[in-house]
Amino acid sequence: MSTLPPVADMNLWFRVQAFLTAEARLLDDHALDAWLNLFSDDLRYWMPTITNRIGRDIGKSVAAFGEVAHFDDNKTSLTNRVKRLATGMAWAETPRSRTRHLISNIEVTAVEPGDVLKVRSNFLIYRSHLEYDAETFSGVRHDTLRPHANSWLIAQRDIVLDQNVVTQKNLGIFF
Repeated sequence: MSTLPPVADMNLWFRVQAFLTAEARLLDDHALDAWLNLFSDDLRYWMPTITNRIGRDIGKSVAAFGEVAHFDDNKTSLTNRVKRLATGMAWAETPRSRTRHLISNIEVTAVEPGDVLKVRSNFLIYRSHLEYDAETFSGVRHDTLRPHANSWLIAQRDIVLDQNVVTQKNLGIFF
């Protein structure tokens, strides 16, 4: 269980919060090329599937890495997804969705050697598409942030949805 960060770490927490808030703005503004620049070249962008488990299997509700996932992208495949959206031929995102990414409960859970940060944050994403489609996604993200210039690059993002059955028509947005 995490405790409140010491006063000396409040500056770090604030900088991480500002970084994630700016990232959310890029997504909502559809500035996807700028958003891609926030990721390292060795990125892992992963959203495992969730199952309902009972009894002894409760701890196995989130698929392990290498098992079935909604997303299992590296920098190249994520870049290709963004390029595809830019063609106007991605039917699920034509016209593009209007999103609002709300990021909260941001915690720096660890500072590893080389000032690599482990960060946990909750998200709520509202998506509106066409005239009547509206969807909400919620969950948690576990990010690894590597120092780069005066900021960070996202080296790893694990996205865990709260819902185990995705009823949305598509997952054409980014988390």
